[in-house]
Amino acid sequence: MVNLLMDLLFPQRMCCICQQPGMYSTRQPWCPSCDDKLIELQHVHLICDRCGKYLAEDCGSSLCKDCQNRTPPFELSRAVGPYEEPYRIAIKVLKFMGRKHLAYRMGKMMAEVVKNEPRFWPIDMIIPVPSTRASIKQRGFNQTEVLGCQISKELKIKMYCNLLVRVKETPSQRECSREEREKNLLQAFAVNNADCIKGKNILLVDDVFTTGSTSRECARTLLDHGAGKVKVITWATGKGY
Repeated sequence: MVNLLMDLLFPQRMCCICQQPGMYSTRQPWCPSCDDKLIELQHVHLICDRCGKYLAEDCGSSLCKDCQNRTPPFELSRAVGPYEEPYRIAIKVLKFMGRKHLAYRMGKMMAEVVKNEPRFWPIDMIIPVPSTRASIKQRGFNQTEVLGCQISKELKIKMYCNLLVRVKETPSQRECSREEREKNLLQAFAVNNADCIKGKNILLVDDVFTTGSTSRECARTLLDHGAGKVKVITWATGKGY
């Protein structure tokens, strides 16, 4: 109802991805051409059976190099598509331009991935990756929470925003190497109520999976505090080769 009211009061006059003029809405925030491209890219490459990163056609393995070298703590990770245009543009518009209405469509697409992958189930609760205080202050919201809220509605599974918390502020990870990211994130998260997650199957929501450092550390933290299994859903993922 709120989204419908916003569409009536503030109609969108251009595609949020390519800026093609037209009439757009919360339910359809991008043009048919961008929609076709988003769908097409979902099936261009093979993906790692464990973390979901995209593989080269001739990789010779069902696992990416990272998962071959070190088994991640989470059971499974999947994304809607690859971290390249137009997926990259969509998440940047959501995060850095404050277009929270995009989370409606993006969250629905993420939920569809979960619905269609039997290995995600059963799911007892949804937990979004906590953002840094600096990021929330800059953007005014945590993008994983707004995505998780829509996923929660679609899957009819409750989301808990305050069970996994960030206890250490970290610098921007975008320009960091894998080693720097892992060092920055070490012990960056904590669990508020371990009894609440004990033995539970958790769906962890993040926006982007590139090196996987954030998802690994969050999953490790949850498992160390008694969670049963952790599985990850993101909007976009990187390459595993």
